[in-house]
Formats: sequence, structure tokens, C-alpha cells
Amino acid sequence: MPSRVEIACSMLDGAFLMMVRNVENVTLQEALFVPPGGYRSVMGTLKHAAGWSHVYRSYAFDPEPQHWKEIGWPRGLRETIVASEDYYMEMVEWFKLAHDKWMMNLENVSGAELDEIRPLHWGDTAPLFEIVAMISRHHVYHAGELNQILSIARGEAWEEGEQVEENNVPTIGHRVRPPWLDE
Repeated sequence: MPSRVEIACSMLDGAFLMMVRNVENVTLQEALFVPPGGYRSVMGTLKHAAGWSHVYRSYAFDPEPQHWKEIGWPRGLRETIVASEDYYMEMVEWFKLAHDKWMMNLENVSGAELDEIRPLHWGDTAPLFEIVAMISRHHVYHAGELNQILSIARGEAWEEGEQVEENNVPTIGHRVRPPWLDE
């Protein structure tokens, strides 16, 4: 039976992989895509998720926690993203760095330490295990968001045979025919 530390690491690692698999092998055009009526691009969502991952980890483990302005943003904290492949790859690597730091910190805690109360960036506190669960849920939430944005950008938003009524809008005739059906 896995230990609680192994469970925490597995939970966070699974959420991280869900997120990172959506952001690897993305073209710059896809990274900059914002769905009609949307607010954030793929790159902006990745930047957001990476930033909060750094903040939550810092508050959970660092003696002097760093908040949003102090977390070492690639190219500094900016209001807008830099529309380049290099900047996008820096964001992917920065997200991976946050995860690596989380895993390094978690691998060095005991099961009892998972129950220790740690600070949160908004002034509240929570047990370390719950903080790991929070950031894991945050990763999974944004992984789903990225999956949907990329599906729209790639014209893959509908599955073959998914002819059900969703949101009171019939999907018949609105889905994209997958290329494999023509083979």
C-alpha cells in the first residue's frame, strides 16, 4: 500500500502530466489562439497555472514565501505574453520547474508533515496534503480548459457519433468529421 507521501506525489504528478501533455507540441499559432468570446490563450492559461503553482509551493515550503510579484517570472512579470515560440517554451519550462520543485519538496516530507498546517497566499492556512490537493485540482481544471481550447483551435471539438443535445444546441451537423472516417 502506498504511503500518504507517495499518494500526494502521485496525485500531483498525475495532474501535472495531464496539464503538460496538453502544452507540449503546440504550435505558436495554437498557443496564441483565444476562442471567440474567450479571455485567455493557451499560453496565457499556461502562464497563469505555472505562476500559481510557484506561489502555492513557495507558501507551503519556503521560510520566506514569495507571492505573485516575486516568483521569478520568465522575462519578468508582464501584463501580456510575448508572442514568440521562445517565450512559449520558457513558460512550458517554468511550469515544469514549478513541478520539479514541488516533487523535490514533497519527496523530503514525512507522512506526519502532510498534516502540518501551512500558510496560503491569501492569509489562510491548510494542511500540506490539502494544499497539494488544491494545486492538483488547479492543474486538472486548466488541463481540461487547455484541451477544450486546443480542440476548438484544431477543429476537433466533436467526436464522431456524439450526436446528443448539449446546452440546448443539437450537435447533428455541427461536428467535425474525423479524417480516419474517410480511410
